[in-house]
Amino acid sequence: MATQTYTITTLLEKLSSPDKDFRYMAANDLINELQKESLQLDDETEKKVVSGVLKALDDKNGEVQNLAVKCLGPLIRRARDPSAETIVDKLCLNTMTCDKDHVQLRDISSMALKTVFQELPNTNQILVGNLAKRVTGKLHPFISKENVPEVSIHLEILEIIGMLLQKHGNHLTSHHAGLMDAFFPLLKNARPAVRKRAITALSNLVNVCPEELFDTLIKRVLGELTHSANMADAKTVVQFLEGISRAAGRQFGKHLNQFIGYVLELVKKDDDELRENVFHTLETFLQKCHTDVTPYVPQIVEVSLQYLSYDPNYSYEGSDETDDALEEDDEGQFSDDEDISWKVRRGAVKCLEAVVTTRREWILDSLRRISPALISRFNDREDTVRVDVVTAFLSLLQQTDHTLGDLRRKSDFVDQHDPRAGVAEALKEQLPALIQALKRLLVNKSIKSRQASLQLLGRLVQVLPGSLNDHFAVLVPGIEFCLTDKTSVSNIKLDALYFVQNTIATHPAELFARQAGPLIKVLMRCVADNFYKVIAESLRAVEQLVAILRPVDRPALLDISPFVPELYPGVLTRFRDPALDQEIKEQAVSCMGQLFFSLGDHLRDELKQCLPVFVDRLKNEPTRLSTMKALVKVTSSPLRNDVSPVLADLLTLSTGFLRKNLRNLRLATLELIGALSRDYGQGIGAPVMSNIIKELPALIQESDLTIAQVALHVIVAAGNTHAAAIREHKEPIVARIVEISRSPVMQGSTLTAVVEAIKILAVIGSKDDTDLKPTVLIKRFLQPVYENTLNSQNIPEVVFSATHRQGFFGTAKCVAALALASGTDAAVVAACITDILTKDSSENVKMISLAVIAEIGYYSDLSSQPKLQEAFHFVFENGKDDSKTFAAMALGKICGGNVRKFVPNIIAELENESQKQYVILNALKELIHLVPSERISIEGIAPFVDRMWNSLLKRAGSVEEGYRNLLGECLGKLTALEPVRFVPLLIDVLQKTPAVQVRCTMITAIKFTVSDERRAIDPVLKDAIGVFLGFLNDPDLTVRRTALTLFNCVAHNKPVLLKDKLNVLLPLVYKETCIKEELIREVEMGPFKHEVDDGLDCRKAAYECLYTLLDSCLDQLNIFEFMDYVSRGLTDHYDIKTLCFLFIRRLVQSAPLSVTQRVDQFVVEIVKLLQSKAKPNAVKQEHEKNDELKRAALRAVHSLTLLPESDKSRSIAEVMGTIKAVPDLAAMWEHVKNELTLTAVATHAQGDVPMDTN
Repeated sequence: MATQTYTITTLLEKLSSPDKDFRYMAANDLINELQKESLQLDDETEKKVVSGVLKALDDKNGEVQNLAVKCLGPLIRRARDPSAETIVDKLCLNTMTCDKDHVQLRDISSMALKTVFQELPNTNQILVGNLAKRVTGKLHPFISKENVPEVSIHLEILEIIGMLLQKHGNHLTSHHAGLMDAFFPLLKNARPAVRKRAITALSNLVNVCPEELFDTLIKRVLGELTHSANMADAKTVVQFLEGISRAAGRQFGKHLNQFIGYVLELVKKDDDELRENVFHTLETFLQKCHTDVTPYVPQIVEVSLQYLSYDPNYSYEGSDETDDALEEDDEGQFSDDEDISWKVRRGAVKCLEAVVTTRREWILDSLRRISPALISRFNDREDTVRVDVVTAFLSLLQQTDHTLGDLRRKSDFVDQHDPRAGVAEALKEQLPALIQALKRLLVNKSIKSRQASLQLLGRLVQVLPGSLNDHFAVLVPGIEFCLTDKTSVSNIKLDALYFVQNTIATHPAELFARQAGPLIKVLMRCVADNFYKVIAESLRAVEQLVAILRPVDRPALLDISPFVPELYPGVLTRFRDPALDQEIKEQAVSCMGQLFFSLGDHLRDELKQCLPVFVDRLKNEPTRLSTMKALVKVTSSPLRNDVSPVLADLLTLSTGFLRKNLRNLRLATLELIGALSRDYGQGIGAPVMSNIIKELPALIQESDLTIAQVALHVIVAAGNTHAAAIREHKEPIVARIVEISRSPVMQGSTLTAVVEAIKILAVIGSKDDTDLKPTVLIKRFLQPVYENTLNSQNIPEVVFSATHRQGFFGTAKCVAALALASGTDAAVVAACITDILTKDSSENVKMISLAVIAEIGYYSDLSSQPKLQEAFHFVFENGKDDSKTFAAMALGKICGGNVRKFVPNIIAELENESQKQYVILNALKELIHLVPSERISIEGIAPFVDRMWNSLLKRAGSVEEGYRNLLGECLGKLTALEPVRFVPLLIDVLQKTPAVQVRCTMITAIKFTVSDERRAIDPVLKDAIGVFLGFLNDPDLTVRRTALTLFNCVAHNKPVLLKDKLNVLLPLVYKETCIKEELIREVEMGPFKHEVDDGLDCRKAAYECLYTLLDSCLDQLNIFEFMDYVSRGLTDHYDIKTLCFLFIRRLVQSAPLSVTQRVDQFVVEIVKLLQSKAKPNAVKQEHEKNDELKRAALRAVHSLTLLPESDKSRSIAEVMGTIKAVPDLAAMWEHVKNELTLTAVATHAQGDVPMDTN
């Protein structure tokens, strides 16, 4: 500490040096010292530092003064209360000085005072409040103009108090009324700057003042300003309304109806500046007072459309036909410094854009009314307005995309009465006019206009794929101009290339075949560009274009041979150059690979020249991966490209790459080896192939099934030509295959690859290798389940003692494939039956035996097996639950071998009243899941459907919920097979039965029908679903909860079915989110009493429904009413609170502007939770739950900090102060922030999802 004191003292002495350089360096070093966390100052040293820094504010050198201001930031964060008060007192005194000789000191002190309050630590709220009150008390008397001798002082004081109100207004409650009285008269001040500062200060004040004071202010404005005929007063009122609606939109909303008519009337005044202010205010109303402004939106749109074309000093007649009209304007021919009508037009555009972005539910009306008006203004003579018009249309496209995205959700039925159903058609109607307008903008001299139009076109082809089928040719000259004009900057070229790439990806190839010549010519010019990014993107566009112009899987659309001499040399120049940027080299390699893939028959000789370059790039680590992918293209082309000159080099290098850590490289290497093995199998030397096969077992791992799958494909390809290499490494290969087949995640194409590999091994073994014979391999697969043994070479087998039962299915598929291929299926099944019937067999043995029987029985008729039924009955009677589940699955699956034999047996068992009902139902469920499939058709089970249906209905009233759910699933899947027939039957049972259990079963059944995506059932469900969802109002709690589960399922899978019913059903869902006191009961548990809430599950189900609606039906929700229920959920049970924090995060992404108006409401509950503590006698689990809830709250806070203008929000600042004031919360906050940052980076790497601007 003594050393620190000495250093500080030395710096303070230098700060008083007559040499300005010494003073400058001392001030700079002092900042560094004050920023050190280890610094500790005693009282005396702290006073000296404060005195020295304040003295330096009056330094003659401006740079030293600026550094002194910077010193105050770290100084105020560590200063004790008396020192902090000394600082602000001195700064206030300097700020109010009227001495003309100290003007610079006054200005620098004002800046320093703002710095002090910006840097004040939120952790010491008492100090912050005291200093804010202290400064306000000193400056308050100087707000009135009569007390301030100079205007500059007046403005500085207004700005300082406005900043205090914004940052720390909640500490100035006692000053609110006085400040309002002082500020209000300034609204009539003759100086616009004073009025503007007063409006800003009042806007910050209304954000923190009580409701009564806010209402008083509104009354004063209505009574004293709105009736004035003075134009300056009108401008002030409009600006004031904009300010307070932006700061406190929710509070102002209830007063909006008193001002909206007045504001709209002001548009008629002949004052362009006033009109501009009016449109800015209307824009703010639309954004901040979403609900309250709704009745007036049509009037706002009407006025905005009227003034969108307001340009009294220029006539646009003939400009639609004259391409030079805009160019003349760019030269300044029509410019007029006094003409501000363009600001009015821009304000109207912004207003229309606000309507579009905040009213997604009105998208169809926007496309029909606003869209044509915007397109007509693409020819505005003012570049700024033109760009804003294009940007507004881009916002319209984004909202259209959201709507079309909802309509594209998985559904086979589109309601033609849905007002959004015609959105795509409405946009298509605008295309001819839009394309003509953009055609002119693409050749406009304005760089901003060209860039905006390219961005609009790029978004258009993404929103409406195929939209340019009839218009692309019109745009090609404009694209050429953007890419070749000397004035085009790199950003314009890049936007043009992105547009070309997106268009290629979203339009049919025929479109580009007609424009192939011009496109190839201009793209090859870009390949020769100087900017690396333009070169890389043009190569990417060439690659895409070649791929669609010369597809290898269907006839070519045109003769591409005339373009080959132009394509190849340009790409070759970039391909060969080793000194280029990394991105260019990678893209050139990829593009060259595509050329040989699509044009290999035209480039036979050229390939021989390029192969050494490919090998060279393969040896270079930075280009290795892209080269490997390109070679995969070259070798996999149906044009049979000959790579034999470098075959040995490729295989040698590839063998080494299999040991690299880079996953993508290993994957591409395996694909290349697989292609080479298929094409040059006999030409690959046995030692080379043996080395490759040696590396493959290490790649067959459960941790990466994709690589394992490709490695297995290589084994299959090698097995056809190099059986000796397979035999040489058979032990590790078989061991890995056995291991991976037992993986619980093994399924789909990877499992198919395992089966194919096992078959090829069996083929090799059937010739001359006893260790690979099918019977031996079957034992190898089953051996880990049965016992621990040694194989013929005394090598210990890998034993999996804790295999998940799901892993048995993969093993069973392999065993079944071997048995069926070798013709030993009957013997294998007989052995499995014997194992099942043996009393000493373990449960694992029974389960694997049943799984094998299921897989074989699906393809082979097992009706001739004499003890098969006995084995099933034995398991049903004596087996454990897992064995019974496997038996039920097997019983259902063997129906594939003989439907007419086994299906009646299942139904007969179901009709018998026995203890096996549950497992028989599982068997029936498995059977229905297999319909239709390659072995069981709908027609095949049609004769048995009625018996199934009747048997299931008889048991629909079961008391046990798990049994009812299984019944419902079977009924639902049966209903999906014949919806026209069975849906009315479900409704009939549902409406006639008084039994609660039956109603629950019927609702559950339709839930599984809704979730069935294999059949077109939406037209049948459209009218029927309302009957089932109507039970949200059922008097029984269990039925309501079941109906909520159905609602959630419909909202998730087929939201289109809810569109016309949501206004009736949503209030019922909202009703279930409320805590019902009558459902809370007290239970005595020994000496303790415990509250049980029977309605909790129902509330959780209701909130889950709301969360699903947020994703699927956002445009049909009253978002503010919705957020009220979310806010209410923050006071509910732990599980519901956690879900509601997820709501907040999702809302920030979906509707950030709306959330901005409810931040205060959310923050109040978040702060309460963060300040809460577990009970002193709480157990460890309760502490963990409390911490997890706080982490969920902090994640929600992190999302709130991403809102627009969140840095200006007093509520967010308050919650951040609460977090930083508690060390445990601060540490938790840092952890959560880092966690979310890493997640965001990972998401961005996979494809960034932008925040919605609604």
